[in-house]
Amino acid sequence: MEGKIKIGPVGTDYSGKKTMVDWDEGSHNGIISQIFLSHGPTGVFSIQFQFMLDDTFFLSSCHGQNTGSMFDVILLNCPHEYITGISGEYLKSDGASGPQIRSLAFATNLNQYGPFGGSSSQSSIWNHEQQFRFKLGKFRQFSGFYGTYNASGLQNIGVYLQPTIVKPTGTRNAEETESNIVLG
Repeated sequence: MEGKIKIGPVGTDYSGKKTMVDWDEGSHNGIISQIFLSHGPTGVFSIQFQFMLDDTFFLSSCHGQNTGSMFDVILLNCPHEYITGISGEYLKSDGASGPQIRSLAFATNLNQYGPFGGSSSQSSIWNHEQQFRFKLGKFRQFSGFYGTYNASGLQNIGVYLQPTIVKPTGTRNAEETESNIVLG
């Protein structure tokens, strides 16, 4: 994963007596075309992706179990639409049953999707939730997801960022720029 920045993960690593499974979808150079989420009022139970690589679509493994009471498909306008951020809530205390990732929302250059799952604003039964937000810029810099899950659901999630080289536009010198700022 040379040249990529690993952000996160958020969530907890509490495994108790349940087996934790690591997953990593950051090694693909493909573009995400769909996200599949199984979720319910207590959180996110599974996440799965469809990638496009060289005009061919392929499906990742399902990370978790599709046992939630709700299932959503996020269809991106591939290759023109791409992920620019992810946000949500996770349970901060170790030892709780159920998914540690309580809700997820996705931002793209064209749209907002979610939140999916439960949240403290929807239910007051969770009092140890922490919000997170990863803003990845307005350019195509998102490079994949990673995390862990167990039989209870999605336990943590993080993202990869592949920085792009951004060159300044225009040919103004510093005095012209300062003049425009001061004079409008």
